Amino acid sequence: MKHLLLIIFLVLFSFQCKEKTNPADIAPNLNNIPNVKGEWVLEWENKSHILKLDPDGPKVLLDGKEGLEMDLDSMGIRIRASDEESIKGYFLYADSKPKSWIGTWENRVVRLLRRKGSE
Repeated sequence: MKHLLLIIFLVLFSFQCKEKTNPADIAPNLNNIPNVKGEWVLEWENKSHILKLDPDGPKVLLDGKEGLEMDLDSMGIRIRASDEESIKGYFLYADSKPKSWIGTWENRVVRLLRRKGSE
C-alpha cells in the first residue's frame, strides 16, 4: 500500500514540475507587429549611434558593426550582445510610433528616432 501511495505521489508531482511557457516569450507573427525594420538613431552618452533593425534576422548593427542580436517576444524586442544573456535594450511594440520609439538602453529610458528614408 505504501508503494502505491508513493507511486501516485510521484506521478502527481511529476505533472506539477512541467515547465510552463511564459506567453511573453513566444515570438509574434511579424505581420502583427509595427514596422520596426530600418535604421534608428540612438542618442547615448552624448553621442549618436545608428541601430539597424531587421526582425527577419537576429543581427542588429550598431554603427555598422555586428555584435548585437535581437530577440522578439509577444511584447517587444530585446537587444543583447551576441555572446551575453543580459539585455542591452528593450523596446515595447506598444511604444513604437512611425518616427520614434521609447524604450530602455542599459537601464535608462531612451528614445530611438527613425532615420530619414529608412521607413
